[in-house]
Amino acid sequence: MTDRLGKHAIVIGGSVAGLMTARVLSDYFDRVTVFERDQIEDRPAIHKSIPQGNHVHTLLISGQQVMSSFFPGFTEEMKRSGAVPARAGIDFVFYGADGKSYTGTGSVREPRDLGFVGHTMSRGLLEHLLRHRVNSLANVKLEKGIAVEGLLNDHRQVRGVRPAGLQSVEADLVVDAGGRSSHAPRWLTEMGMPTPEETTIGVDFAYTSTKYRKTDYHLEPLAFVGGGPPNTVGGAVFEIEDDTRHVSLFGRFGVYPPTSEAGFLAFAKALPSPQIYEAIKDAQRITDITHHRFPTSVRRHYERLPALPDNFILVGDAVASINPVYGQGMSSAALQVQALQQILRERAAQSGGLAGLSSAFFKKTAEVIDAPWTLAANSDFAYPQTKGERPPGLAEGARYFMALDKLVAEDIEVQRLMTEVFQLTKPLSALVEEPLRSRVMARL
Repeated sequence: MTDRLGKHAIVIGGSVAGLMTARVLSDYFDRVTVFERDQIEDRPAIHKSIPQGNHVHTLLISGQQVMSSFFPGFTEEMKRSGAVPARAGIDFVFYGADGKSYTGTGSVREPRDLGFVGHTMSRGLLEHLLRHRVNSLANVKLEKGIAVEGLLNDHRQVRGVRPAGLQSVEADLVVDAGGRSSHAPRWLTEMGMPTPEETTIGVDFAYTSTKYRKTDYHLEPLAFVGGGPPNTVGGAVFEIEDDTRHVSLFGRFGVYPPTSEAGFLAFAKALPSPQIYEAIKDAQRITDITHHRFPTSVRRHYERLPALPDNFILVGDAVASINPVYGQGMSSAALQVQALQQILRERAAQSGGLAGLSSAFFKKTAEVIDAPWTLAANSDFAYPQTKGERPPGLAEGARYFMALDKLVAEDIEVQRLMTEVFQLTKPLSALVEEPLRSRVMARL
């Protein structure tokens, strides 16, 4: 590509969001440097600084589609590496006290092929495949074991970064993909600029997870037990690469799964349905039992700031860190990076440069984030114990979705649409458009 936007771009953080960002930037900058604070081996491995990496992960259909657009053939590569196919409407199942269903509400009791296939794998395998693709790009360099301590700035414009133990490095664009612990608010304060407003939701959620060698006990590739209101506990079993079952138990509001083996099994046995316990009680555990607390969902509203440096943006959990039980994080990040790609493509075509980039980017990604944030928030606020300011119309929206769920049970096309919205491949507004809206309102 000849329409370059700069000589050098820097990405802070080499996790999923950062690796996708580096791929997109490689088309518009002569060179791209990714500073990753962890030392990561050339194999499927978890970042030490990403504690949630040890727990089950879901790559939604939207995330899979975007990654395959960034890296042609990526879906096939996942399958060759052991990722397990899972058909929507068939291989995603929910077990509760009243039996087996194919929607989280229990409304659909028979399998339906909805026409699209996801894949389950470990977070470590997914990142390994992304790193391999990014490392193959001639103009991208991944610097491991180097944390970024601050930004170089001049008259409120960012001109590079200060890596720990190294000389300062200048760049035309800096992207912070450093996750929930991003230092950007402090860095902006040091530059004399305002910091973003935050919306927080007190979800008080916790995972305890481990992996087992797969046994002959039958379970679908993605099996969930309990977890929906009023239940505050539940679990999930994902079949992943190497004939492994990845098991995460979870709880809210102080009722957390224990980390001892006996406690882990007892917690699984006490769930509303016995499937997880039966699948693991005689299985060989092959990893440690790990625990992770997630007290709050946090959204930082950079789109509301009156001014930002033109050449400094943030993606992924650095902007919106959402309750991980809904599996939206990686796919939300992918959609944000896709939005960046669209903006850079337009600017390169028009020789627009980087002026006003951050404002345009945050405005566009705020729209991207709205859907996963709203879907997760509405589900979390279904629990009265959840802390935070409840949005207006929450009760009316809940009644609408209950009526919509009745249609899901009767009409596979409505189920397909609902699934596409929750997989972030169609906008949330699709659920309130005509003629569907009139059909739902007739049920209220």
